[in-house]
Order: sequence, then C-alpha cells, then structure tokens
Amino acid sequence: MPRAHRPQPPARASRAPLDPRLLRHAPGARAHLLREGVVALVQTGAIVAFAWFAGHAIGAVVQGAPPASVVPDVALAAVAVLVRAATAWLSGSLAPAAAARVQSQLRTAALARIGEHGSPAGAADTATALGRGLAALDGWFGQFLPQLVRTVVATPIVVAALWLQDPFSGIAVLLCLPLIPVFMVLIGLATERLQREQWASTAKLARSWLDTLEGLATLRLFGRDRRAAARVDALSDQHRERTMAVLRVSFVSSMVLELAGALSVALVAVSVGIRLVEGDIALGLAFSVLILVPDAFWPVRQVGAAYHASTEGLEASRAVLDLIEAPASTVRPAPAAGPGLVVESLEVRRGERWLPPVSLRAMPGELVVLAGASGAGKSSAFAGLLGLAPARGRVGLDGAVPDASALAWAPQGAWDAVVTGTVRDNVALGRPDASGSAAGSDSAAEVDRAVEAALARAGIAVDLQARLEPATGGSLGLSGGQAQRVVLARALHRVATGAAVLLADEPTSALDADSELRVLEGLRAAADDGAIVLVASHRPAVIAAADRVVRLGAEVAA
Repeated sequence: MPRAHRPQPPARASRAPLDPRLLRHAPGARAHLLREGVVALVQTGAIVAFAWFAGHAIGAVVQGAPPASVVPDVALAAVAVLVRAATAWLSGSLAPAAAARVQSQLRTAALARIGEHGSPAGAADTATALGRGLAALDGWFGQFLPQLVRTVVATPIVVAALWLQDPFSGIAVLLCLPLIPVFMVLIGLATERLQREQWASTAKLARSWLDTLEGLATLRLFGRDRRAAARVDALSDQHRERTMAVLRVSFVSSMVLELAGALSVALVAVSVGIRLVEGDIALGLAFSVLILVPDAFWPVRQVGAAYHASTEGLEASRAVLDLIEAPASTVRPAPAAGPGLVVESLEVRRGERWLPPVSLRAMPGELVVLAGASGAGKSSAFAGLLGLAPARGRVGLDGAVPDASALAWAPQGAWDAVVTGTVRDNVALGRPDASGSAAGSDSAAEVDRAVEAALARAGIAVDLQARLEPATGGSLGLSGGQAQRVVLARALHRVATGAAVLLADEPTSALDADSELRVLEGLRAAADDGAIVLVASHRPAVIAAADRVVRLGAEVAA
C-alpha cells in the first residue's frame, strides 16, 4: 500500500546540453565536471604556450637566427606538447569511471524512488531507461561532456590570448566565432527532435516486445503469435529507419560545422598574410597567431560533433531524471467511519494522465463489484490500492492505510501469477509452513486442508496427487481457466489465514457459466466469513451477485 507523503510539483525536463538535475542526483557528475575543468585549464595553457613558443621559434629560424638561439623556445614548445598529450589522455581515462559512477548513482536513486512510490512509467519504459538508457551515458561522458567543458574553459582563454597578441585577429575571431554556435543550434534542434523520436521508438519497441513475451501463451492459444511477431518486426524496422535518420543528420551537421570552422580560420589567415606582406605584423607573432587561431574554433566544432554522437545518452538521462523526480503518490488514510474499507477520490496515474477518481465503501461481509467497460480503469484502481501504480487520494481500512498483509490479490493475468512448483505450493504461497513437505506431519496436513478448502471455494476440484504435480504447464497441464482459479484460490487461502480484504480482478473472465457460478459461491462464502470482497468485473452474473456496484466512483445499488 502506498505510504502517505507530501505532494511534490512535477519536474520540468531541461533541454539544456547539461541537465542541472543531473548535478543534484549524481554527486559523481559534479566531481567529474570539476576534474574536467582543471584538466581543460591546464590543457588550454599548454595550447597557448605551444603556439607562442613554436611561432616565435619558426619565425626566428625563417629570419636566419642561429639554431642555438631557438633551442629554449623549441624545448618549451615540446614540453607544452607533452602536457597537452598527457591532459588529453587523463581526460579520456577519467570518463569511463565517472560514467560508471554516475550510472550507479542514478540507478540507485531511481530504484529507491520506485521502491518507495512505484514507477510512474510502464515496466518496459522503466527497464529501457535504467538499462540501455543509462548505458548510453558512456558516450555522453566520454565525448560530449569533456568537449563542453573544454569549450567553456578554452575558448575564452584562447580568444583573450589572441586579442593580447594581435587585437585585429582577436576581433576577427570574435566576429566569426558566433557562426558555428548558430549552425549548431539550428542543426541541433533538428537532431534533438529526431533523437526524441528515436528514443520514443526504442521505448515503444521495448514495450511491444515485453507485452508479446508476457502474452505469448495466450497469443499462441488463439493463433495470433505470428501477427504479434509481424508487429515486432514492423516496430524494429521503424526503429532502424529513425536511427538512420539521426545518423544522416549527424553526418551532415559535422560537415557543416567543419566547413564553417575552416572558412573562419581561412579568413583570419588571409588577413594575417596581407598584413604580413605589408609589414604590419612581426613574422614570429604571425606564426603564433596562425597556430593558435584553429584552437579558438576547434573546441566549438568538436562540441557540436560530440553532441550529435551523444544525443541518445542525453535523452536517456532526461528519461531517468524524469523518473526520479516524477510526482509522488499522495495516498492518505481515510477518516475512520466504523469498520471496513473506505476509498475516497482515489486517482491512479496511467502513463502521463490521471484517471477519474474512484470512491467506494465496503464493509466486512460485503461483496462489492467495481464495474465498467474494458479500459475504464478497474485494474488501475486495484493497482493503486495495492501500491503497484502511482496514486493519490484517501484510503483507509478501519481508519488506517492498510498494509500488504491485509490485502489478498487475485490478478487478471493468471499465468503471470503462477509460480514454479505444485498447485499446493501456489495456493499456500507465502505461508510460513507451506514448504513443509514431511508426509503425515500436523503442519503439512493443516496446509493440505486449507488448500483443499480454498480450491473448493475457487470451484476447482484437484485431488491430492494432482496437487503435487508441477503447476507451470508440465504434467498437470493447467488450462487458462484452471490457472485463473488456482490464483483465486491463493487469495481465498490468504483471506482464510488473516487477510481482511480480497481483491479479485476479472476472476471469471475465462470461465463458463457453471464454473462462474461456483466461483461466485466461493466469493460469497468468503464474504459471509467476514472478509471484504472487492471484485473488478463487467460480467452480468458477477454484477448480479454483488451487494453493491461501483462505477467510476459513483455507487449504484445492486
């Protein structure tokens, strides 16, 4: 059952290259940014030093200076090259460890949020975000983030160094430099849109694949497995096409950025050459400027290319951060109004929307039916009551929020709820002495009697020998209806051993009229023994057997 907690405003997903929420939820990202900043600062100093010493050494040699006089400049330029290479290696070695650390921190935060409040997304979306999504952060940390930090640190320093050495070149760089970010923004908007579509396609493919696996037995039973396989193939083709579209835009954008950078460097180089011919600039200074100018544009060009290479990781990180900061459920205890289950304005989140509120009151000894057409939200309401979906509202059992031990649950997907073992093991699942298999022991005999009573109320007759056979499609060969009644028998067994509320989701959907009647008699017997029986169903026989019927929050007399 969801706990009571303070409502939180929904977080807005950031579209910046660096989502600030990442720094809040992953301390490793903050530390990595600091380390990359220091490395970029040292590397930029080495770049400026190399351009200065190498340019003046080349100028001196061209003007006929003796080789011995340029040895100090050459030696310092060589040191700068070594420092630049060392910082590049250090930056590359820091990224994998930082990425692994941040992935672990985000995964821990996401799982903690899911454990406390449930997942705001479906199982497939959550698995995709925490699996492939977090793995995609490797490229973001290894390529984009170092280049982003290098751009922020190196570009102003290099431009300032050019300005101090040659103001004209500094002005030319300042005029040309904005061209590259403009192209980056224009192309980045298109790439981001395509990447969002590609990520949505990945999540859709994962959901379809998971749904197909979960319903494979039913699909094969009705001969629809080939159609499901064709759907997965079609979604795979869509995913391939969207991935190729992202790659096409990435290649074209890289070419555009390279062209803009090359033209900008060429413009500065032409101006330096003209002034050199006219004698307005020293040869050594000219060489120094020409060596340094490409490094003014290089970080910006590289961050654009790295952005396109890491957009999947950026989009995936946003999906994980949205999961972590999703609004929490706000289920509070309903005020005590005598014994019984009270639900007031319970709203359940399905995808991106909240379903209409459900209100009901059920007393011990009553059989209450939650009715409505398929898709009306009956199963979602049960998921909210059980804490399996984000929910808000007021729920009380005898004036307090019920815990899991007070609820017995018979889900609609019976085969998903059947576990490996015997029918006896399935019905008595969770009972401390259920695993006792010593023949003739008082404990085993007591479990057997309780299991037989639960199976009888569920309308299934299984002898002792059959109950010792595997219950997962082995020699017992349970049908869909039998599996449904075994799961219902488990819930009836839990009610008989202490649970106060029985929740049954479409317990007769796979049964014929006679079997349905026996199941309804068993549910009525459980209610007569003092349990609160709440059934979700749209079947006329179930509605007719109810003490009261609830339709989307409005009680209707049965």
